Amino acid sequence: MSPALDIALRYLRSGRQGYVSFITWVSFGGLLLGVLVLTVVVSVMNGFDHELKTRLLQAVPHVVIEEVQELSADAFDDPVIAARFPYFETTAMVSHGNAVQPVSLLGLDQDGIVAMQDIATTMVAGDLGLLMSGDRHLVLGAPLARHLGISIGDRLTLTIAAVVDGRVRPQSLAFRLGGTFALGSELDYGLVLVGMQDIPPVIRNSSGARGFQLRLVDPLAAVDLAARLQHQFPALRVSSWTERYGELFRAVQLEKAMMFVLLFLVVAIAAFNIISGQVMLIREKTSAIAILRTMGATATLVSEIFLYQGLIIALLGITSGLAFGILATININGIVGILESMAGMSFLEGTYFVEIPYRILPLDLVLIAGMAVTICLLAAWIPAQRARHVHPVEGLHGF
Repeated sequence: MSPALDIALRYLRSGRQGYVSFITWVSFGGLLLGVLVLTVVVSVMNGFDHELKTRLLQAVPHVVIEEVQELSADAFDDPVIAARFPYFETTAMVSHGNAVQPVSLLGLDQDGIVAMQDIATTMVAGDLGLLMSGDRHLVLGAPLARHLGISIGDRLTLTIAAVVDGRVRPQSLAFRLGGTFALGSELDYGLVLVGMQDIPPVIRNSSGARGFQLRLVDPLAAVDLAARLQHQFPALRVSSWTERYGELFRAVQLEKAMMFVLLFLVVAIAAFNIISGQVMLIREKTSAIAILRTMGATATLVSEIFLYQGLIIALLGITSGLAFGILATININGIVGILESMAGMSFLEGTYFVEIPYRILPLDLVLIAGMAVTICLLAAWIPAQRARHVHPVEGLHGF
């Protein structure tokens, strides 16, 4: 152990009392609390971001090739493509009794239904395969079914605008409810799936959009694939899911960044409390510093003593904050449950979530620790430079 570190540890173990000790504990507690809250908030934001992507990407197309009637079997031979199928999409009104809801209508063939197995795993009632029965069944979100007041087998009406004889006319189609799904996203209220064969040609040829949808092994590779396909086939209109839903996820990322900056200010304030504590300690130890200098200690050694002491306080606070932050994140739903019982209300009421999601990313922990250590190093360095300039004679004058 270096002499500077040994002396720094002795100062910390000396159990000094008074205001200097209070400031030291405030610095430690502030760092612990700031890093703890920052870890929890960032992990929860990661959880919400991941859940939104996972749930939303179960139903939305990963890559869309618009206005294409046919694709050869080897037209898009890429290992990242898990499935491809034709689609028809338009807006419609679904109604039952006096209840009416605007929806996005998606027409699928047999290949599309097979490719949409992610939705099949979220079925609450009924069967996705009924879309191919030829009896005009449709599948929609369970919350939308409750809003319309319908159950499996009930009749409902789809109204779609189509161009007939040069005029836009509403076309009403009678369907039966064949199944309901629950993705836990906004699609539960606005997506209706039907069989392609149940949509009359007059609607398919004059309304909405059609083409091919691609589902990928990794949906996050959609942007790169769309760019490659657009470069390879410049005559086609190729888009990824980020063009339709990217604003939502960019908003989540922006919110996460803003929360990170605001909460890191708490860490910064606690870090700069180290300056106050160390400056006061230097004044308290002026005589001791002077004695060390007369015994041959260099200015660099004196500076290192107080730099080590500030860093030890910082590292203890940051490490404890990360440890307790991870522990609090893992038990976040239990903690929220206690707060809900105390407040007499549910924090998640009216949302798509049953419990608070979280996702602890090592890279985020490294970023939090690295930035906190950097600012604490600066906070400890400033008073350490002051200590090296203590004159031995002036220090011994008050001894």
